[in-house]
Amino acid sequence: MSMAEHNLLVVDRDDDFVSGAKELFDGSLPIARSLEEASQTVESGDVRLILVGPSYTGDSQIEEIRNLHNQDPALVLILVAEEVTADLLRKGMRAGVSDVIESPLDESKIEAAIEQFAHDVLKRKSAVATPDTRSPSDRGQVITIMSAKGGSGKTVLATNLALLLTRVPDKKVALVDADLQFGDVCLVLQLEPRFTMVNAAHELHQLDGELLDSLLTEHPSGLKVLAAPLEPAFADDITTAGLMQMIDALRENYDYVLIDTASLLDELILSLIEKSDHVMMLVDMDLPSVKNAKLALETLRLLKFSTANVQLIMNRSNSKSKLDNKEIESALKMEISAAIPSDAIVAASVNEGRPVVETDPKSKVAKGLEDVAELIAGKIPEPAGKSGGLFGRK
Repeated sequence: MSMAEHNLLVVDRDDDFVSGAKELFDGSLPIARSLEEASQTVESGDVRLILVGPSYTGDSQIEEIRNLHNQDPALVLILVAEEVTADLLRKGMRAGVSDVIESPLDESKIEAAIEQFAHDVLKRKSAVATPDTRSPSDRGQVITIMSAKGGSGKTVLATNLALLLTRVPDKKVALVDADLQFGDVCLVLQLEPRFTMVNAAHELHQLDGELLDSLLTEHPSGLKVLAAPLEPAFADDITTAGLMQMIDALRENYDYVLIDTASLLDELILSLIEKSDHVMMLVDMDLPSVKNAKLALETLRLLKFSTANVQLIMNRSNSKSKLDNKEIESALKMEISAAIPSDAIVAASVNEGRPVVETDPKSKVAKGLEDVAELIAGKIPEPAGKSGGLFGRK
């Protein structure tokens, strides 16, 4: 672990922890006995990665760690804890900690953490930045799924659409959960994110496609997810400009970047619409949903936003509504591009944590979802494998 010699600092009050860390690094390791002392060492400019010991896992100490992060946001901070709980992970991440690893320390844990967070950071700091020379046509498409009314099935559409697009050969797909307070993408896909966009927000000063990739959560299909904040209070950590920067970074590495959103027409949604190649506006076959969609579209037109890339998707199109398609198209001044029927299997698939295009790929609902995917990518290939669902599970 020679890279530790000039760039890594260990901070803890506990003699056993410090001596154990020194053993791992063959004794050649700078030590600080307090975060205040660590702060002074950081000022010298030599430190790039700090290993913070278990003495500093209390709430007040985590606030001190936040101060250390604010002093030099380029620092990689790794917290070592007796037990890694979800609560500690959340608090640590919010304070700017890159990773929380469980004691006792061993070489593989530290190497994995350093490999993941420090190597690229150090390399980037010493390398001359090279501009992105890719032409706009080479960058990934951004697809935003929106609705002017809650409960319309945006997340179901976003997750199923993302999985369908993973079937397209040689295409990489990322899904961003931009419902910052109540995002459900990971819940619907049965994923447990270790990192969220809050971590990405703390790294904006050096964020690129490679770093952001390390913060995504992978689904068995190969789909990558940028998870929403784990708690509503963390939504304040995400600025519109910050999220736009994350989407730009994703477009470097992914062919399709899908964005699930909250049912709001705010600055964030307007910025997403402006950045998107496709906007899928989901409308239910009921009067409140159509009324809200009409208001949203009129607002966009009033603000001089082009609606040329907005496509109308009817959800629950087989519901016993007194509205018909022609009335809806007339009210919204827009043609319906695709329709998804209602079916009880959708609710069952959500509860199971496996999207309906995986559990029931031959159903009418899956066919409706494929019609939406084909608006983006053309013909969608058949599911891989004859049995066990979309990904050949048994």
